[in-house]
Amino acid sequence: MVDADPLVSQNDTQPSVSEDWPARASATVVQYVGTVRDKTTGPALEASRNVVYAVAMGLIAFVVAILTLVLLFRMLVAATAYLPSVEEGESWLAFLIVGALFLIGGLVLWRKKEPR
Repeated sequence: MVDADPLVSQNDTQPSVSEDWPARASATVVQYVGTVRDKTTGPALEASRNVVYAVAMGLIAFVVAILTLVLLFRMLVAATAYLPSVEEGESWLAFLIVGALFLIGGLVLWRKKEPR
């Protein structure tokens, strides 16, 4: 037994235009809604995703920079302990070296700034 489509008449294989208009209308509406959604929410989702990634990378870079400074300072404290004028555990020379590095970096950046 063959199941027949009630929309298709016995004599032709295509449904008549008057019987198929709801399906065509809904397909057209779905197509236009999809087009509008792709043009509006697509770029918004991509932009928000990029903002989230940038913030995450910025936070990770900040943490890595702080940990690198702590590592540098601890290595300077350990290295300056071998000098005869610095006792083990004293950190004044490490503070002096790190301060001098930041001072030199600040002076270089100050020289590169645009005059007002």
